[in-house]
Amino acid sequence: MKKACALVLLTCAGTSLALAQGIEGEKWKVTNQMQMGGMSMPGQTSEICKQPGDDSAPVRTDDSCQIYDNKRVGNVQSFKMRCTGENAAEGSAQLTYMGPDHYKGKMEITSGGETMVMNYEGQKVGKCDGSEVNFMAKKIQADAERQQKLAEQQMKQRCHEMAAEANDPFFLAQCKDPADKRTYCDAVRKPENFRRLSQQERRAARFNPNDARAKPLTESARACGFSLEQERDSMCKLAEQKNDLNYIATECPTLAAGLAAQQCAGRRYTAINERYRSFCSEYASNQDEQRRQSRAGGESAQMDPTEQQAQEQPQDPEQPATTGEKAKGLFNKGKKALGGLFSN
Repeated sequence: MKKACALVLLTCAGTSLALAQGIEGEKWKVTNQMQMGGMSMPGQTSEICKQPGDDSAPVRTDDSCQIYDNKRVGNVQSFKMRCTGENAAEGSAQLTYMGPDHYKGKMEITSGGETMVMNYEGQKVGKCDGSEVNFMAKKIQADAERQQKLAEQQMKQRCHEMAAEANDPFFLAQCKDPADKRTYCDAVRKPENFRRLSQQERRAARFNPNDARAKPLTESARACGFSLEQERDSMCKLAEQKNDLNYIATECPTLAAGLAAQQCAGRRYTAINERYRSFCSEYASNQDEQRRQSRAGGESAQMDPTEQQAQEQPQDPEQPATTGEKAKGLFNKGKKALGGLFSN
């Protein structure tokens, strides 16, 4: 993508930098702005000299790149670009002329799975004779290098932030600093991040069970080289030491089942020790979610009498008014998944 960036930043829509000195041409002011990876670079403006009536593709390329399918239909010009080798890239562009002196357009280039968009606007400002071409070529090159460095700096900062937040293991592929991977792997093994990614993976599994991007925790473990189950066991032991009941409810099925049997089974909601009410509600809701996912995945499940009775009970149309009532509502909603673990 670095080579592709430099190439596009050197483009001059409707231009010929080979205009010979002494031949009268058209002077155009060209403004371009690059967008890549969710970031926008500041717009850059340059003046170029083009040969009148020149409809050649408005880019300069080296031997590894080829311009093809160049067309001009009415006031619209389009073309495609293909680069091979180490920095292979594919690109396409379209320019629309609002008149003989003004155009707008954009070019998209994809390389290494990344897509960059370059927006252009050109305005004819006068005449030129080609004597400034070498100077302008150097200026354009310098502008390209500055924008490239700025893009690299912004990407580097973004990598630092994303690694510390442990949001997306797939973003690491765009980060060149090995320290970012170490930061990410340390962050993903923090209980709060581990739990968040685990919950994301469970939710996503309902819709995209075969998509690697729907498994951020599994992919994080693979990228960082740790055993997911061993790490989960360590997290659960830590949660048990800290008495983090909500973490246990969602991430530690064996430990949670035993605790639910001791503190939740056979009790009305109001009879449950206040300390365990949130845990019991969370656990019941989690079991209910797992049951729905199992059914959505096509697995057969027979409804037992307790579950059927729970479903047949009329629902209160009014929303719970207090925190306690909300928790109780969540508790009752999840009871049916436990097959009679809780009494009525």
